[in-house]
Amino acid sequence: MKRYIKLYYTAIYKCTLLVCCLSIMSGIFAVPEIAEAKTTVDVSAESAVVMDVQSGTILYEKNMDKKEYPASITKIMTALVAIENSSLSETVTYSKEAVTNLELNASNIEIQVGEKLSMEDSLYGILMMSANEACNGVAEHIAGSVKAYVQMMNERAKELGCTGTHFANANGLFMNNHYTTAHDMALIARAAYKNPTFAKITGTKVYKIPRSNKHLARTIFNHHGMLYAYKFPQYLYEYCVGGKTGYTEKCRYTLVTYAKKGDMTLVSVVMRVPKSPYEEPNEYTDSTKLLNYCFNRYKRVDIRNSAAAEINKKHLFTRFSPFYSQSTALLSIDEDAGIILPKKVKASQVEKKIEFYDAPKKNVAGDTSQDKRVIGKITYTYKGSEAGGSDIYYNYSTSQVKLADSFNMAEWFVDAVEEANKAPFPWKTFLLASGGALLAIAVSIFIILRLHAQREMRLRRKHYKKNRRSGQGLYFQKKWKR
Repeated sequence: MKRYIKLYYTAIYKCTLLVCCLSIMSGIFAVPEIAEAKTTVDVSAESAVVMDVQSGTILYEKNMDKKEYPASITKIMTALVAIENSSLSETVTYSKEAVTNLELNASNIEIQVGEKLSMEDSLYGILMMSANEACNGVAEHIAGSVKAYVQMMNERAKELGCTGTHFANANGLFMNNHYTTAHDMALIARAAYKNPTFAKITGTKVYKIPRSNKHLARTIFNHHGMLYAYKFPQYLYEYCVGGKTGYTEKCRYTLVTYAKKGDMTLVSVVMRVPKSPYEEPNEYTDSTKLLNYCFNRYKRVDIRNSAAAEINKKHLFTRFSPFYSQSTALLSIDEDAGIILPKKVKASQVEKKIEFYDAPKKNVAGDTSQDKRVIGKITYTYKGSEAGGSDIYYNYSTSQVKLADSFNMAEWFVDAVEEANKAPFPWKTFLLASGGALLAIAVSIFIILRLHAQREMRLRRKHYKKNRRSGQGLYFQKKWKR
């Protein structure tokens, strides 16, 4: 019995040794997982964030959810709401209340009472020269009053997912109940930059407002020092494509900056920077440092073609394939869809999830020939953090066979949701289970062979002792000595 126990422990020891060797070998030949160093960037801003404009991926943050006073970066939301609720050709007539209800030395472009400017010229004044009276006039023109317009701004902020924002005016002049966060401001700035009109205006360096009924033609300049050498040529940044400055004595310095390098466009937000641009560090040096850090650390991987093809082929017509053709795919994703990853990470290391909503969530403005309806979302994550994604759009127009005309819409959504949520084959679990089974079989064979060898050894010893006692062994010993 003791011999069997000893044999069992010997087998266990050798099996353990075998497993350790296999583990070491697999570690040698396996692709190592990239561990991203958690480095930080030292900035003077009290709160800051850098976000990828296309995907919304956050690449850097410092106290990004802390409530701060935004000052004139408020005007990004003012301009966005105006662009979405008016045409550029509309005429804004400025009231006395709009042009006189300002703080002393507040930024302006000298708009006069009763002056008429186009909405386009007003927006250039707001975003380039931070014209406070233009904000009031635009608000009154669109909503009837500044108060009503501010309500529109707050509603739009909620739609964009802002959770720490409350606007109390349209220009950003200090009020105790006028606040936001760096994160919320990035969400607002991202949505604004996706609008082509906003992107064009914010990236303009010099603009000429034509003669009006009250004023001669005037040339205005972009105040953003990283875009245009208006006052601070030392802070010019070659990748800057727009942004908005902000300052009041109580808010201190705030800055939103858009920067594009290669195929990646980022937006940085710094809030409550203590020092002025005449000192260092300041809002410009903080922003430059953050943007350089993110451009050097991350890359963008395009997913548009592969993701769109997969969605159409695998998820759209699971039961209605006769309607599918590659040239007229009914499902699409954002044209600039991509994911943001650390430069050493491969796209294959990212996890993907496709989901379809039970019903279309909202309409999306398209061109005159095609409309879009958001029916789902594709999301990519890396190490638990969202790396990018896109809405999934159903495209329809009067010239196409409409989805609702082809089959039951509700039935398709149920089918699509089931298909999208179908769990992928668990290759990792399968391989681990297979490896475990093979190892168990190998151990069993090893133990059987070992037991068999031990049995043979015992039989030989027993046979030898028996022969020795019978004298057969003694004869051979004597013959050998002679």
